[in-house]
Amino acid sequence: MINARNEAQQFLLDQVATGRLDRRKFLSLAGGFAGSTMLASSLVEHAFAAGQNQRENQAALRASYDYIVVGSGAAGSIVAAELSASGAQVLIVESGGPDDAPTIMNPSIWFYNVGGALDYHLPLAPLPQLNNRKFNMALGHVLGGGTSINAMVWARGLQRDYDGWARSGAKGWSFKEVLPIFKSQEDWEGGANEWRGAGGPVHIRRPEDPHPTAPAFLEAARQMGMPIHEDVNGPQLPGAGYINMNISADGTRVSAARAFLRPALSRPNLTLLLNSNAIKLNFKGRSCVGIKLFTAGSVKDISVTKEVIVAAGGIHSSKLLMLSGIGDRAALQKLGIDIVEHLPGVGQNLQDHVLVSGVVFKYKGKMPDRPADSNAVEAEVYLSSGVSAEGTDINLVLEQLPAVTPESAARFGAPPADAFTIAPALVQPTSRGSVKLASANWQDAAIVDGNYLGTEQDLAAIMKAIEAARELGRQTAFDSVRESELIPGPKATSDDIRDLARTGSASFGHAVGTCKMGTDKLAVVDSELRVHGIRGLRVVDSSVIPRITTAPTNAPTQMVAGKAAKMILAASSKTA
Repeated sequence: MINARNEAQQFLLDQVATGRLDRRKFLSLAGGFAGSTMLASSLVEHAFAAGQNQRENQAALRASYDYIVVGSGAAGSIVAAELSASGAQVLIVESGGPDDAPTIMNPSIWFYNVGGALDYHLPLAPLPQLNNRKFNMALGHVLGGGTSINAMVWARGLQRDYDGWARSGAKGWSFKEVLPIFKSQEDWEGGANEWRGAGGPVHIRRPEDPHPTAPAFLEAARQMGMPIHEDVNGPQLPGAGYINMNISADGTRVSAARAFLRPALSRPNLTLLLNSNAIKLNFKGRSCVGIKLFTAGSVKDISVTKEVIVAAGGIHSSKLLMLSGIGDRAALQKLGIDIVEHLPGVGQNLQDHVLVSGVVFKYKGKMPDRPADSNAVEAEVYLSSGVSAEGTDINLVLEQLPAVTPESAARFGAPPADAFTIAPALVQPTSRGSVKLASANWQDAAIVDGNYLGTEQDLAAIMKAIEAARELGRQTAFDSVRESELIPGPKATSDDIRDLARTGSASFGHAVGTCKMGTDKLAVVDSELRVHGIRGLRVVDSSVIPRITTAPTNAPTQMVAGKAAKMILAASSKTA
């Protein structure tokens, strides 16, 4: 269970370490924790050293750094921390604010972050195949990025995902080659083994006190003939199991910012700027020489001696490149943007998982409260829709709450509070979308065309996923917790299933591919994540993933960052 006392103390230490709480105020607030081992003098002094260091660094912003990292999400937090460990001067720029909201700390209420104050509220272009509905893509606008607002699911995907990257031109990114990075980052509750790592900064565990719907879900999957895995991340095969969650032993969120960045904030060579925007990359010829930064109400030019690392995420990294003159020549010239490098793949190849909200069942009796250290998403299964030649392409996710879009509620009826959902997802879409600039003004949101269910295969696959979710919910394993199917309903026709697909499908918030890694005509970065044709510039985040993983993109993106940091440091040592 979550330890509220420990979380309150961690909250104070977070505020101290980022320079938002001085010693006097801290001592006043910490008075109720006298004798706590967590507030041992060494921890407190480290946090004060970090806070003092950050206040001094922010007040005396340098004109030049060795590295500038744009974005503090799953990738940026890791890259900045790793680079600063080398002694290099590192500036990390985050457009959002601090990560101290209660909805970040408490895993059981993470869904309040989506659409809340910590979300970008990024609108997606309406699509005819989704009835021209209006909805957003969830993107973290806060220290830690998506890792501070997401459901804390730690899933690598399948081995074939990474081997596919390598075959498509991403040399060095096969599963065998990336597995050591995954293992080095993990602190798996089951201990180290062939597949898992222990002792790393990201504590990973399964539900300690599963909700009654979770064991029922797994037994239902068994009744349908699906394999049940003790650990869904090893050996990475289709089947069902309890979700892996990046939640600490005391029940609190382990974001990339908390796991990697916070311990590094006491280093005098690391500077964190919150509420600051990189609005353009600066170039000298084809060399990136720094960024144009909007902070504290004014614009500053900050230069680099080594590299700029763009880690702004699956949407905003491509936006920043295009604003800076890297992208399709014709499209940028129409907006009056000077061309630095013609790379037509910037903003193309957008992929995202499709999540249907959802196949909903009435709980038998009163729905038990979820434990505070549960992410309300405790079990899942990966399987094949039968319409893809590659096999595993769909996912069924247990959500211990009624999850439904307004349009589906209008079509099928709003469910009661005492209900749970089996949410079908398409995890290997064949549709591809795009990111385009609305204007040359950095303050204007990008135009994002997700093109969800844009192919007949994707529509057929998600309809099969809906049917599989209904079949799972009908198994006798659910008899003790399930009263009836509410959405789409026990007598649903194929037309009803299609309507649920069109009214319930939306973004899973897993945008990748818009700065893809590879060698083809749409590739933006090479296998070391260097932007083609440009010196001193890399992209390191989910946007470089050439084809989306068969799983949420949280863990894969952190792996990408860990591998990238090693590459950057190796390149620096060669030129030193």
